[in-house]
Amino acid sequence: MSEINSKIVKPVSSGERIKELDIVRGFALFGVLLVNIAMFNSTLYTEAAFAAPLSNPLALSTLSDRLSALFIQIFAEGKFYTIFSFLFGLGFYIFIERAEAKTNSPRKLFARRSFFLFLFGILNFTLVWYGDILHVYGLIGFILLLFKNTSLKTIRNWIITLLIISTIIFSGFTLLNDLVSVILDEEAMIAYNSHIYLQMEESIQLYSYGSFREIVSYRMKTELPVIASNLVFLIPKILGMFLIGFYVGKRKIFSNIEDNLKLIRKTWRLGGIIGALSTLVYVLIQFNIINLNPLLYKSSITLFKEISTVFLSLFYITSLVLLYQKSAFKKALTPLSYMGQMALTNYLVQCIIGSLIFYGYGLGLLNKASIATGILFTVLIYTAQIFFSKAWLQKHKYGPFEWVWRYLTYGGNL
Repeated sequence: MSEINSKIVKPVSSGERIKELDIVRGFALFGVLLVNIAMFNSTLYTEAAFAAPLSNPLALSTLSDRLSALFIQIFAEGKFYTIFSFLFGLGFYIFIERAEAKTNSPRKLFARRSFFLFLFGILNFTLVWYGDILHVYGLIGFILLLFKNTSLKTIRNWIITLLIISTIIFSGFTLLNDLVSVILDEEAMIAYNSHIYLQMEESIQLYSYGSFREIVSYRMKTELPVIASNLVFLIPKILGMFLIGFYVGKRKIFSNIEDNLKLIRKTWRLGGIIGALSTLVYVLIQFNIINLNPLLYKSSITLFKEISTVFLSLFYITSLVLLYQKSAFKKALTPLSYMGQMALTNYLVQCIIGSLIFYGYGLGLLNKASIATGILFTVLIYTAQIFFSKAWLQKHKYGPFEWVWRYLTYGGNL
């Protein structure tokens, strides 16, 4: 503490903020909400049984739900926590650079910041829902510290390696699951599937009709081990995206966007082309227009979906940056910046609202609301948050949860 307080350390003021980053954050919050609402309308074990709506959109009963689920799967699923991962890495560079000018211990300051983000995530997971991502960001933030003084070339090599490993892990695990189903005898498979579906039905029943206390207890006893084991899958991809953001920060691309427009446009084209092609491939496989060995069906979809996720995320980011450079779009995109300035508050509020809509201690709409209705919920909640964020920021420097996070990180120097 004495080292950190040896100089006056303050958070970024509104005048120091990079508007484009707030706009990207605000846009990402819409995508996160879109996907999360669909996840709230399901359970962890429904996903494990590959029975969640986004797992197999074509199996849904109504045309509106099939189209809605396909839309979310193609344009949103996986893309927006990936964008936030990029932003976290870029934010790490900006934070460390500014902290170095104000304190003797920037690493300790960032470690505190990550630790309290981790605590926010643990509380969100425990009290609200299983899909929290903040605790994962908080944990991986400590790993990111190891790259603080790493060269650009080494960071670039780590990015490529981590994203390749991540893609192999996701698609390889899917292939392994299918191989196990072939290797196991029919009786063993029936027993295994019965067990998974029993867990799914139990979770649906509990989340639909259970009390707050019952659901929290179930989450801690039953879901926590599963979520902890999923870190093996998440760490390579999220750290890889962290490092892309950190790399962009070290290249100072967002410090002087005008001088880097050529590189941004090149990334936009590359992200768009590879993202669109890989998306097209997995959609064609999903529709059986591209016929593959049944054993390779799911793993191939996962492979191309993972590739498309990374490149479409970069396409979305660069699209927003390029659009904001045009005066015709500045006014239209500005409301997104209000959301982005209060990203932590808006994310946590979205999670709370989602739990109150779908779980038994709220409206209990789990498995009762359609996917199309979920999109309507998304638009209504997000629109309300834009107005709230704008009104709040007219009177306050920071969002409520941002203030708490900053106070815990910096002490009283707000």
